[in-house]
Amino acid sequence: MQPDGRYEVKQMSLTRNYEQDCWSLSEDGRKLLTVKEAVVDGTVVVTLAGTLRSDMEHVFRDELLALMTVGMNVVLDCGQLQYIAGTCQDALLSVQQTADDINRGTLTLCHVPPAILAELEKTNLHELLMIE
Repeated sequence: MQPDGRYEVKQMSLTRNYEQDCWSLSEDGRKLLTVKEAVVDGTVVVTLAGTLRSDMEHVFRDELLALMTVGMNVVLDCGQLQYIAGTCQDALLSVQQTADDINRGTLTLCHVPPAILAELEKTNLHELLMIE
């Protein structure tokens, strides 16, 4: 742990950095994804910024599943998300199905950029995911 409270965890070529209210994934010193979590009116709002590449799928899925198991509704604010790989799209569906199976909370996407929405529409995921 660094003196300012931050710490890093190496995962393959990605480095996971923890800060006060967010964590990020970097590669070769370049930040790729920032995830900020906040509880607002009993809902966990997760703000995603950057890109969700296929090599981030396990970390992404694990974080979402951890949030779902506490039984709170989760809203993913995708307004600052630039790209989401197919494997991460599948992870969204898997997490939503798990939440449905255990009947503990919901997963909703909001502020989905048009380009990402178009990708979800190509595979009909927009019909299966809750999108506002």
